[in-house]
Amino acid sequence: MRKLITSLWFLGLITLILFPLLAWLILWLTGADFFAIFRCEWTDLFSVPTFLSIGILFGLLVIYISELPYFDKSLSSYRSLLSNLKITRFHAFFLSFCAGFGEEVFFRGAIQPYAGIWLTAIFFVAIHGYFSRKKMPVNVFALGLTLFIVILGYAAKHFTIWHAIAGHFSYDLVLLMYYRRTAAYR
Repeated sequence: MRKLITSLWFLGLITLILFPLLAWLILWLTGADFFAIFRCEWTDLFSVPTFLSIGILFGLLVIYISELPYFDKSLSSYRSLLSNLKITRFHAFFLSFCAGFGEEVFFRGAIQPYAGIWLTAIFFVAIHGYFSRKKMPVNVFALGLTLFIVILGYAAKHFTIWHAIAGHFSYDLVLLMYYRRTAAYR
């Protein structure tokens, strides 16, 4: 158990530190200002709760869909992985923040300006292992997840990166808290 907790801390910190460093490197190499991706007006912050809500709603939708018979068997390994983490509430918040911040800075801040919203979203979902050559339900699920990531891409482009971070954070938090709770009842 202690080794798992150490791994979760390590994974979270790597995501929080390495992805922004990679983003900084890409933006530096292309002559772009890294800190410009974080700029926002105070008035922009009033719409951030909307994206927190979108992340929560999409997280709940994913939980519902993943329990449907069509997806049940194909997504069981993902559910099992999340349920077996046995994380605390603090770890759920910590990991959600690390992923929301680190991944959004990298994907929306550094990759998306060059690859575009859709290609970045497909790449994002693919590196998370949600496309499968053998399981069609996993691919259907991945397409739905890609649409959520596209929404985050548009949020970053038309609002601020903080909107995408908020949506990503709340989505991850809903999933981690749900699977944390289901693990407690096993």
